[in-house]
Amino acid sequence: MKIALVDDSVILRSALKNVLESSGFQVVLEAGGSRELFSLLEKSKAELVLLDVFFPTENGLDMLAKIKRISPQTKVLLVTGLRQETILAEAQRLGADGVLYKPFDTDDLLAAIERMK
Repeated sequence: MKIALVDDSVILRSALKNVLESSGFQVVLEAGGSRELFSLLEKSKAELVLLDVFFPTENGLDMLAKIKRISPQTKVLLVTGLRQETILAEAQRLGADGVLYKPFDTDDLLAAIERMK
């Protein structure tokens, strides 16, 4: 499975990339925000976007809506540290395929991705 990682933390993206690639997934895109994501998304052929919800100057839910508009077949797994019903409801309304809550371990991440297949 080809995966795009979208998070403003370079350290977290690097750690996630190592875990995913050592588990047999292909990380085809790493982005720190929407500008990088949308300039590369169509070229990357990502099947799954692992997308943080909160960014310093952007909203991951807005990015989710745009991903689903331009590439409805691309699956999106949102990552958030907040367990708020409003976020979950909005994510589902916008077409998120799953939500993973921080902190999570490797097994949680891989199980969530397996459910996306």
